[in-house]
Amino acid sequence: MEEQKQDVLSENCLPEQAAAELKEMLDDVAREIAALDALRRTLLSGVIRQQSGLGVEEWLQAAESLKTLIQTLDQPGREETRRRQIITILAEWKEKLKRLGSCFQMAAQLAGNYVKNPGELTGSLDVLAHRQQVVRRLITEIEQIERS
Repeated sequence: MEEQKQDVLSENCLPEQAAAELKEMLDDVAREIAALDALRRTLLSGVIRQQSGLGVEEWLQAAESLKTLIQTLDQPGREETRRRQIITILAEWKEKLKRLGSCFQMAAQLAGNYVKNPGELTGSLDVLAHRQQVVRRLITEIEQIERS
């Protein structure tokens, strides 16, 4: 886990890497939710959808789309009009990504109500902080693309 945190915080992280990191993190979230009992799975999925505007599966698809958009952004021969369209699409995702990050922030604030073991709580808070960093890193990369 520590190694992943360093990757996210790396100054040399390319936008494609930030998008790939988001996809990997969301894969982890999807696996964790799938492992829950039906009630918790339904509740957690509903909270994510309500807070972020998308369900986990939709976020997985969005992460793949964001990664593809970023990869195609600077392909040789990319006309400026199409590049600007892609940047506009990426910019529109920033608000949704902020809402996704707020899901992890809210979970961190509530974790103490549900996780009583101090060691488990610390581990859970670390994971949630890492997830927030992953989302923030992609937002930062999109903002840098907008300024380029």
